[in-house]
Amino acid sequence: MPQIRLLLCKDCHTTEVLPEYQGDPRGDTVLEYAAAKHQYPNGERHFGRLYPVEGVDEDRWRSSSEVRDEILRRVWQQEGATGMEPWVYQSVDTLKADAMQCWRSRNRPETCSDFHSDKKLLTPPTAGDRKAEGLPKWDKNNPSAQRYLCDYCPIRSVNEQKMRGWLGLYK
Repeated sequence: MPQIRLLLCKDCHTTEVLPEYQGDPRGDTVLEYAAAKHQYPNGERHFGRLYPVEGVDEDRWRSSSEVRDEILRRVWQQEGATGMEPWVYQSVDTLKADAMQCWRSRNRPETCSDFHSDKKLLTPPTAGDRKAEGLPKWDKNNPSAQRYLCDYCPIRSVNEQKMRGWLGLYK
């Protein structure tokens, strides 16, 4: 049975699933492609580790959330992760993927007219639970609780630089 490998990036706190590879490590193009995405703007690579996962193929990894969560918990615990549950890392990965899809669907603009607009506000789907518990509605006008899909988009850094320039922080 072909097994999978997990590529952990300690800087991004992400996990990527790679297919099994047997052969000369210099010919592992899948690993090289996956690792190339993990670098700083100056070209310096992130720190990471590659874990072979015995007895788990890609189908089982995708179909069994219990197996996946347990493996991720053990691996990140061994790596000295922040102690968060695997679903936290998976949620961040999903938000990053959704933001990249949004950015690409707009043909990779350098500015975005929807940046931090109400359309991109992430609202928790807890209205029913909050009502059942007698809690007030989620306050979308509370700036400390607002999170946007844009916060996971490459355009965020462009907008932050513009804001810092406007505030005079680059002088």
